[in-house]
Order: sequence, then C-alpha cells, then structure tokens
Amino acid sequence: MVVDYRNVGIIAPALRKRYQWRHLVQLVVACVLVQLGQTRKSVSKRMQSLAPTELVALLEHASSENASPPGPHAPSVTVDESRALELAHEAVPLLAAGLADHFRRARAGQPLVHDAAMSHWLRAAMLRLASLYVLYGRPVQADGAHTLVANSTLPLREREWDLPVFDTPGFRFHGVRLLDPGTRLPTIECIDLARQTASELDLKEQQAFAQLESACDLFGSRGSEVYSALREFITRHPISSAAEQRRFLEAGNLQLAAPFLASCYEQVQPHHLVKGGLFRCATCGAPLIESTIDAHVSCTVRQCKAFESPVPRELARAVTLQDALIVKAHILVYWCGPGQDEIALYDTATTEPSGLDAALYPGRDRCDLSLDAEGTGIDVKSHANPFVLAASLNRSLGGLELYTTKVIAINDQALSRFPDYLDILRRECNRHDVEFTSVSALRRDLRARA
Repeated sequence: MVVDYRNVGIIAPALRKRYQWRHLVQLVVACVLVQLGQTRKSVSKRMQSLAPTELVALLEHASSENASPPGPHAPSVTVDESRALELAHEAVPLLAAGLADHFRRARAGQPLVHDAAMSHWLRAAMLRLASLYVLYGRPVQADGAHTLVANSTLPLREREWDLPVFDTPGFRFHGVRLLDPGTRLPTIECIDLARQTASELDLKEQQAFAQLESACDLFGSRGSEVYSALREFITRHPISSAAEQRRFLEAGNLQLAAPFLASCYEQVQPHHLVKGGLFRCATCGAPLIESTIDAHVSCTVRQCKAFESPVPRELARAVTLQDALIVKAHILVYWCGPGQDEIALYDTATTEPSGLDAALYPGRDRCDLSLDAEGTGIDVKSHANPFVLAASLNRSLGGLELYTTKVIAINDQALSRFPDYLDILRRECNRHDVEFTSVSALRRDLRARA
C-alpha cells in the first residue's frame, strides 16, 4: 500500500531513504479519505504540499462531513473483503507461531520486549492486524507486543477484536483462543497453528516430555509399560500427595521414576486457593477456581463436562491442604485436560461387561488408545476449531498411521461449541481412511461390543 500511494503521489518522497512523521500522517489520512469514497487521484491533489497539522485538519473536516445521517448518496467505507480475509488468514497462524516462540523464550528466562529481537512471526502478525484495522477504518488495537499478547486470551470474534472479518462466514478461525485466559499458556489450537507455521517448533520436545522419555528409558524393555502407567496416574491425579505417589511407585516397582513424577507437581500456591481453601472438581479432579458467579467455584479444564457449570462453594469437594500437591500448569493443560476423554474411553473399554483388550498410550503414545491387539488406534482430539484440526491431520496422523483401523474421537464439549464440527472435519480432512466420531458415541459403541 505504501509503494502504491508513493507511486500515485499521495506520499512524498522519502528523506535520505527514510520515511518520517509527515509520511505516516499522509498515509493514515489518505487511507481514511479513500475509504470514505474519494479516489486516490483526488486525494493526491488535495494533499500535496500540506503540512502534518493541515493534513490532520483535512481529516477532521472529512470526518465531520460524514458525521451526518447517511442519505442515498452518502459515501460509505468500502473494504476489499477478499483482501481482508486473506490478511486475517495470514495473521492468525503467524500470531500463533509468535506466541509459541515467546513462550519458549519465557521458559528460558527471556522477557517479552517490543524491540528488534522480538519474534519475527509476532511482528509479521502485528503488521497484518494493523493493516486490517486500517482497512476497516478502526483504531489499531494491535500496536504493541504486550497489547497483542493480552488480546490473544480473547476469542477471535469481532466484538472482542473490533475486526468485522473475524465474524465473516469465510473466516476459518472464528472463536479460537490462542492463549488460555487462566494460565496464559498457548492453547492446543495455538500449538497446532504454530507447528503448521514454523515446522521446527515441536512443543513435544518441551521439558516434561523429554524427562518422561528419559525416565522410561531407565526401565529398559518395560519402557512402554512405564510410560502408560505414569501418564495414566498423572491424568487421574491432578491433585495428589507425596504419600499417594509413593504408594503408586511401590505398587508398580517404579521407584526409578520418582524424580520425574515429583517434577510434574508443585506445592499448593496462593492462586490455587479460593477464600483460603483448595477445592477439587468432582468430574476431572482438577483444582477449582473462583467463578464469576458470586460464592461459586468452577473448573478450568475446557475438556471437562463441568467446565461451564459453576457449583456453589459450600457444595464443592474440599481438599486438605496439608501435603497436597498440584500438577504444574503445563501438565494440567496438555496432559490432564485432554486425558479426561482418553481415560474415560479406556475405562469404558476395560470395565465389565465390555472387557475389551485395550492399551492406554501404547508404544509410548503412538496413539491414545489401542484395541484388538493394537489393530485399532484411537486418538482423542479436543480442538475448538475443526479447520485447525483438519489442517493438522492433513499434515500428519502421527503414530495413528500404523494402525489398520484409525479413529479420531472429538471431545463432546468442543463439538457442542462449534456447529457442524464433524461435518466440517470430514469435509476438510483429505484422509478417507479415518473414522471421525464423538467421544460419547465411541463409548456407546464400545459398550455395545460386549
């Protein structure tokens, strides 16, 4: 746009190869005037030789002319919707990659600073979002790295971001949150978009996974069995205690994994408490937080059935603070949350009368659940957006590729929040050898096999 406006004479030549304040004012004023219906040629004639203060006055005059009630010949802001959609579809994956990049830096102790060292993905996303605000004639809300990060906890919708393109039917990421509002960690959608945008970024290499692999290697041929046991225990016990962990390790002869298991938990912190008490979700076992509804508490795990059902604090399950240990935030978000459905399916498959031959996290997580002597592989997904999930599956099925029968089961809460989720997923995914279903439907099918 800058080059185009420079060629038609709207923006004056650069001074010593640098654009200055005057050029910025010329650009902004010209964008608004063009959106108000004026041609670039007429704008160029009006703006030549005007000082910045005169340009601002010209903008104020144009704005006052359009403040009257619109008539049949009133100029209207025209936006190239296809260009806006293109910018939006470029901005969101870049933003996800930038957030994941800075999350990695933050874990290494590097604070987010809006300077030359800032992630180039984040900078590229910021420029595209700023272009969208200019296109729509709106005040720019993504003009700083910290503002952009704060906004990323909000769903991608017009009322939160003031960008109409986010509510258009063609926008593929409608309603997606890139950062979890409670923990400020990248969401599952953010991780997948980051992987698609920056392939070298593999969040499975984060420290927890590396430590788990190292711990399992200590057991030699039992490595896969130990992997499944540790993942299952952690998923079932978002709140635990040193004594409970010790009993688990002794029962399975897993004492060598004690340092890893201890590294997944932390002592109770002030943010875990509500009015000085620690409360456990009756459905998934995660710590509850104070709800926006007075005197209520709510679950923070989006995959949990109780996520959108706050309960009165006096009815919540209290936990004794003494010796209580809480899983760390990244373990809760990436393991315990998605693991609720995985455990439920495993329990359904192995509990009488089903009694199926099932394995949880077989082969160190080739898939989430295998059946029929590993003839059937099941992966559970809780992505909020089917377009993001389809793009990820089109890229790779991971270990699920090794199974004859491949099943993708979608979290029921995710399905309820996005209309036609399964239909969109089946249409957008180019893999015809994969069966898509809901977790609840798959559990019914497993019971019927008995």
